[in-house]
Amino acid sequence: MWACRCLFIPRTLRDYFVYAAKAGALQIHWSQPILDEMSRNLVAKFGFDPDDAAELEVRLTEYLPRALVEVRKRDAQLVVEVEMDAKDRHVLAAALSARATILLTENTKHFPQAWMDARGIELLDAGAALERLAGDHPAELREAHRLTVANSPKPEDEILVTLGKMVGARAAQAVRAAVVSG
Repeated sequence: MWACRCLFIPRTLRDYFVYAAKAGALQIHWSQPILDEMSRNLVAKFGFDPDDAAELEVRLTEYLPRALVEVRKRDAQLVVEVEMDAKDRHVLAAALSARATILLTENTKHFPQAWMDARGIELLDAGAALERLAGDHPAELREAHRLTVANSPKPEDEILVTLGKMVGARAAQAVRAAVVSG
């Protein structure tokens, strides 16, 4: 199980991971506070209309209805004393409540690696996660790519260039190789 954070803002990354989850490559989870953070950032940093951000929350939850996890009180309490940025604790609590084995975030430096290791939670950024999906679930990643291209206003080549800028050449090449091999 994967807990997801920070990857909702760039549409291309969000699409790849959400579609990969729908295709069965991973079980993805988020909490309402994670969705709230996404919406706040979309509005504040990217000029989204608040109603559009709220609609995105609804669509994500309808598309993957089992993804939304309720954070248990004991998990929220467990992370209160963890040495980390307090504004990120809700993400760690969501990972615990989802019984996640992987926490997917671009903000890896703010999470306590040793604490997470002791609880069996691996920390991955988007590039490493895409490389893993390309190696372990190439058919599902191809389907995620197909859906990303089909639902994007950008052409396929531009999507792949955008992806490379976000996750680096190595991860983008792994996606390309998985897409081409099918």
